[in-house]
Amino acid sequence: MRQPDPTWPDIIEAADWLRQDLGVSKSLWGDACLTMGRELAAASLAVVSTKNDEHFRTSPGGYFHGMVAKAKVGELHLERTLWALRRVTTPEHPAGREERRIVAKGAERGKVASWRALAVTNIGISL
Repeated sequence: MRQPDPTWPDIIEAADWLRQDLGVSKSLWGDACLTMGRELAAASLAVVSTKNDEHFRTSPGGYFHGMVAKAKVGELHLERTLWALRRVTTPEHPAGREERRIVAKGAERGKVASWRALAVTNIGISL
């Protein structure tokens, strides 16, 4: 991110870069943007980026593909996921301490911790 208070266009641009790191093809990213809209596609990718590798049956790209498929039939409930993620990352919530530890550990390994931190801090953005 180029600025401390990113705009939606900044977030969407960052998501387009992140998709490559997560193994999401350009065509799947385009399909997600057409299906969900660019903002929700970026938020969905942010959710995928917060998951540990053990969470995926195949890959982060496969998980994102599943999210897009659910969105196409009206079964993606991203608001629930975002509220749950926000609850988990709240300092007073016991699970929040664990998530921050995971994000910090990712930063040590050189992962996309800045995007994860962005996902964590911007969950309150009204979609």
